[in-house]
Amino acid sequence: MNINDNCSYSQIKCVCCLFHETQIETTQATGKEESVMKREVIGCDSMDEMIANHSFNKCPFFFSSPTNTLLGSGIEQSLEQVIPFRELAGTAQQLLNQAKKSEMDNPVLFGLVPFSEGNPTRFIIPQHLYASGTPRALPGNVPAKSKALLVSSPSGEKYKQGVMDALDLFSSTELSKVVLSRAIEIEAEKEIDRSCLLKNLLKVNPRGYTFSASLNQESSMIGASPELLVAKRGAHLISNPLAGSRPRSENEVENARERQYLLNCTKELHEHQLVVEEVERVLSQHCHNLYTPMVPSVIETNSMLHLSTCLEGHAVNPQISVLQIASELHPTPAVCGFPRQSAYQAICDIEQYDRGYFTGMVGWCDARGNGEWVVTIRCAEVNKRLMKVYAGAGIVTQSRPESELHETGAKMGTILSAAGIELEDMLVA
Repeated sequence: MNINDNCSYSQIKCVCCLFHETQIETTQATGKEESVMKREVIGCDSMDEMIANHSFNKCPFFFSSPTNTLLGSGIEQSLEQVIPFRELAGTAQQLLNQAKKSEMDNPVLFGLVPFSEGNPTRFIIPQHLYASGTPRALPGNVPAKSKALLVSSPSGEKYKQGVMDALDLFSSTELSKVVLSRAIEIEAEKEIDRSCLLKNLLKVNPRGYTFSASLNQESSMIGASPELLVAKRGAHLISNPLAGSRPRSENEVENARERQYLLNCTKELHEHQLVVEEVERVLSQHCHNLYTPMVPSVIETNSMLHLSTCLEGHAVNPQISVLQIASELHPTPAVCGFPRQSAYQAICDIEQYDRGYFTGMVGWCDARGNGEWVVTIRCAEVNKRLMKVYAGAGIVTQSRPESELHETGAKMGTILSAAGIELEDMLVA
């Protein structure tokens, strides 16, 4: 549900219109039949059945937005290697061009990009692409409650000390904001049903972006991100940065009070504005008629309330790849901080663990530059009975260590709840 949202999610047009069902095309020059990526539009019921019977080995990539769902089956081409962010779009376009069997062909590439440039990026062009409307309206599974052991987790005191270390930097450096995260590793009593987890995330994330990307034969990065980094449809560009958060309650009176807090709190508004200004700076280099709302609104997920601003414009170069713009935005102050390089160094010094794909970006693009990329948050690496769950919080001068710790615990609750695992008491220990 969007509260006072200045950008309706319906404005992100259904990208299913970009796809048409394609059969075998014949290459006129050689008279030889060649198999091209098949694109098939299916009904929501069919997609729901495919999710329920999801084979994570055969279907390595899944991405669902508020208006459509894409499922890639088989692998036509794949690449896993370290790629400088400035080269992401060019590398992706090379793969897409190689996959084209004719000038009219328009293959789709899925991607998982890490937070740190030193880690490998994963690109996949599927053999078959299924597209449907959202299956979220269909009944979801109620996850059976599962017991789990905490395998490893930095203590709450360690995280709070990291926040205090960041606060000290604000007085002695140019740093204005830094996003500090933590991860917990748990072991469930039985194997985690990844298909069930995916369906439950779809159900509880009706206004966001649900994804699953295979990391290897046994593990996947699965999540439900509320934050759109950038989407492109034709020449239309849209970005919806989020920053400034409060845990959501089951009590609507309390939620109303928290919404007003977000809209009136100097600390939260300052944190949000740092993100919006950076996104606006990047988009203004590629857009004309860029529109940035003067004030943010509040959107909510099943576990959090967020300050939200939706920026829209038209690309000066309609042929530019959405991945080119995404790579210039990444990582935004929403997941790194400001200024970017100073915040990144502070994260390396304070966190002292590898985020991997957490706070990276995940999404898709086609050979014509269209696509959607979101920030890889509210996610976990899932491997049989093991789950590594991540969460972070933006730290600015008015931040309080205890409050930031509780915020990370609330964010972890999204995916733990969808998996039927309850660790609330341990998340802030």
